[in-house]
Amino acid sequence: MVVEVERELVAAYLAARTAGDNALVKCCFASGVRDEVSSPAYAPDVGADSEASAVDELDRMVNHKDTSIEQARLLRLYLAIKGHANSQFVEAVNFRNGRNITKDPEIARYWMEKAALNGHVGAQNDLGVMYARGFGGEKDPEKAVFWYMKSAEGGDITAKANLGRNLVTGFGVRRNYIKAARLLKESISVDPYDAWDHLMLARCYEHGVGGRNGRRLAVHHYQEAADFGSIEARYALRRLKVPSMRS
Repeated sequence: MVVEVERELVAAYLAARTAGDNALVKCCFASGVRDEVSSPAYAPDVGADSEASAVDELDRMVNHKDTSIEQARLLRLYLAIKGHANSQFVEAVNFRNGRNITKDPEIARYWMEKAALNGHVGAQNDLGVMYARGFGGEKDPEKAVFWYMKSAEGGDITAKANLGRNLVTGFGVRRNYIKAARLLKESISVDPYDAWDHLMLARCYEHGVGGRNGRRLAVHHYQEAADFGSIEARYALRRLKVPSMRS
């Protein structure tokens, strides 16, 4: 099965330009798509008998040693336009980080949102971060929390940590120390060296979580955060009249 990758991309590029889809137009141009196909047009034979199997084969081709960077860009964009969630996510990451292509926050958010809506849990978390920071568009704390929640529901541990932190600080959501503590403890069980998670969990314990053991647990996690370099945790230990090991 021959896949007319370049011809389809040129058609998508021209349609996006007509529709005023600025992010896709910029993405196509940055990826090497122009108004006309080159001669000969890039059209790999994937040896597949259906579009679904062709997509799988093209996905494997992207990182194959015989695929040039230029061809890989076209393949990844083709797959993203076809609705391949992981390709949409990779496109977003590439434009966010400037990986083998010019960094562009607008295009990065465009593809991150596509992937998130397509159910990619990593993209859902990263889209939340984009909304939280205003990367590639508007800053919207409530939308950030929405996407953290979607990603956390899908099992993404980073999203659980991000949601837990927001539930402590009240950024985009009403504070809930009990829910925050549960999420942060789960995150710490996976990565026990994150100072910020320990700091946020300590605040949960200071605000009543843990009952009689609350202060002891708060001190423990402030100490952990301080040991991992948190200056805020060191100040908290001084406030509680507990010397930090690194003070």
